[in-house]
Amino acid sequence: MPVFGYGTSLFLYFFLSVSLLASDAVWTPDRVPTTGAVPLVFYYRQFLQANPFAITADPKTSEDKAENRRRHQRSAELYTALAEAAKKAALSPELLSDAPANIEKKKTDRIPGTWNLYPGVPINAADLYQESRYMYYRALSHETALEPKRLQAMCDFVAGLEGNADIQPLYQDLKRRVCVRALSFVRTPIREHLDKPDKPLPDERELGEKLAVAVQWFVPFIKKYPDEENLKLVDSFLGAIELYRQVYPDDRTSAESYTTSAIEQFQNVFTQILLQEVEPLVREYVEIYEGILRRWELLGKPMPIWGADLSGRPLEVQALEGKVVLLDFWATWCGPCIAEFPHLKLLYQKYKDKGLEIVGYSVDADEERLSAYLERNPLPWIMLSKESTERSGLVPLSRYYGVKAVPVVLLRDRSGKTIMLDARGEKLDNMLETLFE
Repeated sequence: MPVFGYGTSLFLYFFLSVSLLASDAVWTPDRVPTTGAVPLVFYYRQFLQANPFAITADPKTSEDKAENRRRHQRSAELYTALAEAAKKAALSPELLSDAPANIEKKKTDRIPGTWNLYPGVPINAADLYQESRYMYYRALSHETALEPKRLQAMCDFVAGLEGNADIQPLYQDLKRRVCVRALSFVRTPIREHLDKPDKPLPDERELGEKLAVAVQWFVPFIKKYPDEENLKLVDSFLGAIELYRQVYPDDRTSAESYTTSAIEQFQNVFTQILLQEVEPLVREYVEIYEGILRRWELLGKPMPIWGADLSGRPLEVQALEGKVVLLDFWATWCGPCIAEFPHLKLLYQKYKDKGLEIVGYSVDADEERLSAYLERNPLPWIMLSKESTERSGLVPLSRYYGVKAVPVVLLRDRSGKTIMLDARGEKLDNMLETLFE
């Protein structure tokens, strides 16, 4: 049975809630309750709900970066204090009695951010001890000066949790944090260099090895747990790979490069995930990510094009043979897409008779809006629709090429091979002039 009665618990919860909200200065290690498990749990829940150490996702100014460091440090100190108090409370005699075996722990009753602390469920020593380990390693994830060696130690600890089915939420949360921190060793110095070009980049091999480690940790993780939450991290990894290729362009042609290896690992794991029984949303995510990697590797390779127009008529592929084809993925809600249409019309008028064809591919979900736009603003080239293509039983071309955001504009030559992955602006003008003039 719980040490405190229901009425006492309500009183403590009300008292602590009011006290904790009275001042943001309360979130310091010396304020952590150490006299019992119930006050500690209430404090911890209130702390998580208040989220007083919110971190700026992409700090621009030195003041924002300094404030992030302070909040990271304060958060780490408080988590450490909470972990120590939780460990002591877990060893307390008052918690040694087991909770009733028939208690059903429903996700709907769970306090966001905790692993195994539920309202109305007696505190259990084993639960509280595991929570203390979670808080301790979450504190590590907040440290701004987390060196690769300490991150490796944290990864080793997380690996030890994997076999325990009862703490899978804890394991996955920490594993995600480890992977994100490992990836930050790659992204941060590149972004700092791009913001301030006079700041030198680290050694290519050093940065590449850090990328390889992050991928090595993450790829088996999503293979085993391919759910929506874990797949969200793929964006960060593919973004880091693209950043790396951007600052080390020679890497594109190296057969044994770090990014080539990373791309191959992701391609393999995506293929394996698609062979599993997964939710439709997960399958769609994976197919799009697979398409992004396919698009990255298109240069010099054939670029197949298919689809259906708004009326459902399939594209006549033969009509594109022997022509230079610009494939433009766009949407009515995409300002940059619409802004490029006047220039594309000029290019189409200039080169159409010489062999240029443009295929517009709308990713709009609202076909009525798309039809209304095209009635007001007719476009002189071929127009395909994602919705019509899917309705006709074909795989949407936007998914095949991994189009998550528009515009994406590709160019293929008369033989059907891809010659540009970002066919826009002056680069496109120069390429078309080379091809036709």
